[in-house]
Amino acid sequence: AAAGAKGCSLMLMAPDRQQLIHTVAHGLSDWYVRKGPVRVDDAIAQSLAGKPVAILDATTDPRVQYREQAKKEGIVSILSLPLMRRGKVIGLVRIYTAEPRRFTAGDVEFFSALADLGAVALERVELLEDEKKQFLRFVSTAAHDLKAPLAAIQSFLGVMLAGYAGELNEKQKHMMQRASQRIAELLNLISNLLDIPRIEMGQIVHEMTEVSLAQVIESFAEEASSLAKQKGLLFSLQVSPDLPCVYGSQPRLQQVVTNLVNNAVNYTAEGEVEIRAMAIDSEVLVEVVDTGCGIPQDDLPKVFQDFFRGSNVEYKGTGLGLSICRRIVEAHGGRIWAESPCLETGKGSKFCFTIPRKVKV
Repeated sequence: AAAGAKGCSLMLMAPDRQQLIHTVAHGLSDWYVRKGPVRVDDAIAQSLAGKPVAILDATTDPRVQYREQAKKEGIVSILSLPLMRRGKVIGLVRIYTAEPRRFTAGDVEFFSALADLGAVALERVELLEDEKKQFLRFVSTAAHDLKAPLAAIQSFLGVMLAGYAGELNEKQKHMMQRASQRIAELLNLISNLLDIPRIEMGQIVHEMTEVSLAQVIESFAEEASSLAKQKGLLFSLQVSPDLPCVYGSQPRLQQVVTNLVNNAVNYTAEGEVEIRAMAIDSEVLVEVVDTGCGIPQDDLPKVFQDFFRGSNVEYKGTGLGLSICRRIVEAHGGRIWAESPCLETGKGSKFCFTIPRKVKV
């Protein structure tokens, strides 16, 4: 943080203009940032009126709404500055120190200049977000318009392959089956393309409720075991008996588990696929471990990027499955990563993701 400050935060006005929501923070713990919204009381109203407000001791000053939390965070002094855009106050910038500090006129001038730069950066980010939303709407519309006719063609091919339009010779059947397979791949790609705008535009939030990840994993275990057995692979499951619930979207979390396990099976020629789930601190950790071909070190940072497909494997997907998994996990406030080779076995890969337990995001 600048000028000897412990940290800083940017808070934007909520639509009802009755509270401020932390949007960006630096030097502060996640716990403190997520402590709750800041009500627009008299002290906040003074800052929002365009006047800087300095607090010498945040642990005792009655103008501070979260005094106990500030003490636990190690915050002593606070400077609140209005965040202006086009002459209108849209939020606050706050500077925090770990030692008592009487902010001078020079401090106010310096931090106000930084706040102005923050407002400019925020405006540019919002413009980019608007452009991104327009692009995502276009992708969603185009994908939706493509899906219906392809599904109809797929249906007609199914009718013909069933012999309802007349008998087919073996060559014709083979050609029809290949065409049907390619259309199925296109429909899968379109479904993935439709998923991206839904997740990016926040629709996943409306699906969230209390979810048992243990049930999500165990409900897929039979299918996963069958997939592994078809390839001559062993399949094992290790789920902690006291695995806590998480706050999330059950179908989306199922989608993540299914995608990771399917990938593990597809990229493993021999050996084993294992799913593990356990609680670690305030999170639930899920691991999918395989003994497959592994991932080159140069490819590891790219595996969660859109349309990335590894260069060392025969199986080729759409290149969107893992990027969608990343979006889903991040929308839940979690993390996702890959290890290859798996540190425990020295071979294959391990894909891991975490979801906060029962914490609304």
